[in-house]
Amino acid sequence: MKKTANYFLSSVAAAALMTFAGCSSDTPALPKIDGFNNSNEVATTNLKAHWTFDDTNNERLSSTPPSNTYGTVGFTTGKIGKALQLTSGALVFPSIANIGSANSLGNFTVSLWVKASNNKSTASAGATAIFALLYADDTDIWGNINMLAETGAHLSTSDTLLLKPLLNNAGNGNLQDNISVVNGSVGKHFLGAKDWAHYVARWNGTTHQFEIFANGVNVGAYNDRGTTPALIMRTPVKAVFGSLSYKDIGFASAPTRGIPLAKASIDDVRVYNTPLADKDITALYKLGLAGR
Repeated sequence: MKKTANYFLSSVAAAALMTFAGCSSDTPALPKIDGFNNSNEVATTNLKAHWTFDDTNNERLSSTPPSNTYGTVGFTTGKIGKALQLTSGALVFPSIANIGSANSLGNFTVSLWVKASNNKSTASAGATAIFALLYADDTDIWGNINMLAETGAHLSTSDTLLLKPLLNNAGNGNLQDNISVVNGSVGKHFLGAKDWAHYVARWNGTTHQFEIFANGVNVGAYNDRGTTPALIMRTPVKAVFGSLSYKDIGFASAPTRGIPLAKASIDDVRVYNTPLADKDITALYKLGLAGR
């Protein structure tokens, strides 16, 4: 009996060891999406700033923390890990070398995820400033690059999110924008309010195209900006989330507040020094959907 019992126990131990060995093997890699494992593999050499908001507000590549926070600033569940949650809040950063010189972003792409609602029926109705690269000594509200949504254009019950990026070019003094509406056969109304939306602005100073992509689709109604050259930024540059240039967030020469501080969730903000290819913008959208 003893010999039989020992044999049985040895068999159980061997089976357990085999089970353990099977569990300890490497987990198979996830299938690539459009040739990429994750968003960090897209145009890596051209990525000049990146905010993950995974329990930190620091810009990832330079490890730069914000110099000031205003209103209510926290974290929430995002598209890739966690996200920035602004509840009438803003973050202001000092100058970051990669995106801080006049010629840092002659051509550029800004990619981000945002969750915002319209506010036309509320007391705080107005546009939502999502992300901007502002001029520290600005006497107006408009920075060098501005990523907005015209959330005051529709009732809070509407699913239409009116995206509106702007660039302010010191090279010719022109303020240029685009907007996600229908203009003849160009542009689209973007149904992205109250849900996570992938919002991209792409500028090409050679072709003068200032384009908006929403969830991977080109939705801009006024892409051609005539003879506007490559962007020359006014310096020093401050990256800001949740506001344009106003006195109450430290821009001493700027106007008093007009557009309210943002109420929005923001995630995976990326600044590239090139106009990304359509396929790369599509890949960033698909990868973000997959949480990568």
